[in-house]
Amino acid sequence: MLDQLTGPATSLRPGGNVQAMQPVVEGTACPFAAKARLRSAPDFDPARSLAQNVADSVPLLVDFSARAEGEGLDGFVYRFPAERVGSTVEDLGRLLRVLLQTLARHDPQEPRELDKDTVLAPGWRFSFAGLDYFVPVFAPVYGEHHSRHTYGLTKDVFVLMQPNSSFHTRLGARRDLVLRNIRSRFAEAGQSYPVHGVEAHKFVLPPAVDDEPVPWYDGQPLGNVPAQGRH
Repeated sequence: MLDQLTGPATSLRPGGNVQAMQPVVEGTACPFAAKARLRSAPDFDPARSLAQNVADSVPLLVDFSARAEGEGLDGFVYRFPAERVGSTVEDLGRLLRVLLQTLARHDPQEPRELDKDTVLAPGWRFSFAGLDYFVPVFAPVYGEHHSRHTYGLTKDVFVLMQPNSSFHTRLGARRDLVLRNIRSRFAEAGQSYPVHGVEAHKFVLPPAVDDEPVPWYDGQPLGNVPAQGRH
């Protein structure tokens, strides 16, 4: 079972989205998943827009960011209903764009707008509250031979905010060797994944390894996204 926070003093949510994502955690070829210390964003409120739901999560993500390195936390889980956000790869790109743009605007240390040139710059990492994050998206659109497969979960899309501090802790001094071993495990499971040089292209993966990267950073800016409705 996934590690959960205990004790009355914390504001971080121990269950919800974390428990819903359990089949993915149990099914993935990642050797660190079973021991991952995950925390949950608030449950999605269908009465509010996508951007409003993400904004509602900011206090918890700020708290998570402050604790992540010191407490060895591995991820902050968002869960979105596929019927609301869509489930095509293009839909996932729009979802990620609104998520990251909203978080960037509400960053307590560096409120900002995301733009394509910045996102595609060498060495770019998504940061929030002073912490760098890797942001993989898992969705029903990905088949069983895909590294972002959801293992029977057909109604939800998951976005995992993984702090880079978790990677540093898990990979240790033998980083390159461990990474090669992880890629080998996925390949043996029939789930080879593209190794893109651009960080932004690792968040929403294309349906097949040889497909073009998903340009989630293109399209309608957040300011033009309707406050209510599907997105």
